[in-house]
Parts: sequence; C-alpha cells; structure tokens
Amino acid sequence: MFQNPWFETVAEAQRRAKRRLPHMVYGALVAGSERGRTVGDNCKAFGDLGFAPRVAGHRAQRDLSTSVMGVETSMPVVISPTGVQAVHPDGEVAVARAAANRGVIMGLSSFASKPVEEVAEANPNVFFQMYWSGDRDAMVQRMDRARRAGASGWIVKPFDSVKLVNAINRVAA
Repeated sequence: MFQNPWFETVAEAQRRAKRRLPHMVYGALVAGSERGRTVGDNCKAFGDLGFAPRVAGHRAQRDLSTSVMGVETSMPVVISPTGVQAVHPDGEVAVARAAANRGVIMGLSSFASKPVEEVAEANPNVFFQMYWSGDRDAMVQRMDRARRAGASGWIVKPFDSVKLVNAINRVAA
C-alpha cells in the first residue's frame, strides 16, 4: 500500500507540523475556538455520523452540481479557508488546483501562506475570507486586491481578532 510520506495519519501530520512550523502558525492551525472546544466538538460530531449506503434503485448518474452565491460548483462543497497551509511547499495553490480539478469552490484565508493572485490563478472559484480587522481603508484595500486577483466571493468573519490571538497563544503554549 502507498504511504504518503507527509501524512500517514492526522496525528503524524500534527506532530510534524508542531516540530516544523513557527509557534504562532502551529497554534493558529490547532486553536479551535477560544475555549478550545471547537476541535473536540467537531471530532465528536464526526464520530456520531453514521453512513448507510443505499444503492438499490438509484440511478447510475447523479448530478450534485449547484451554485453558491452565484458561483457554479460540481457539488455542494466549499473548501474551508485554512490559514498558512505551508506544511506543503505549494500550500494553498495545491489545494486550489485540487479544488479546481474537482470543480469545487475554495475558501482562501486572509492568513494564507501564498498570495491571493497565485491561488486565484490556480482556481478562479475562490471565495476570499475577510476578518473584521484594521480600519476601513485597510479592509477595502484587502478586498480590492482579492477582487483584482479574481476572487468570486467573500467569507466575512465579523468577530474580535483578539480572541483568535488568545486561542492561538493558549493552544501553542
């Protein structure tokens, strides 16, 4: 069986990321919510899911395509924006290419390790994530840059970024 030298398991990926990434970057990746509950809640939710395949009587061809905020996608999936995907040399560009290959939308974090221009070139269906931070002019500049690069939608995060920094510091300590 083929073993990916980067990600044999999620635990191994986390171990390597902690060893190789800067303290703040690793902390941002594993922070969850400020109280640290999000990661545990998500793991529990996935553990509660059960799949019961029902194939009898179904058509061989299915069309899952839809649109999200007017952008066509091959299935109702948007790849969640995840900051600093530098655990791979191509980072967000590799994820954008994979998403484009499957016809799905990619959410690009404001904390990306690659410029929005490179990511949008790899996948024209990019939704740029905006944190409500800085003054109005700084936010407009970031939005204009993403728009010029080809971002086709926005994911707005209207929360206190100080809480994010607190969560990062708590987890990365």
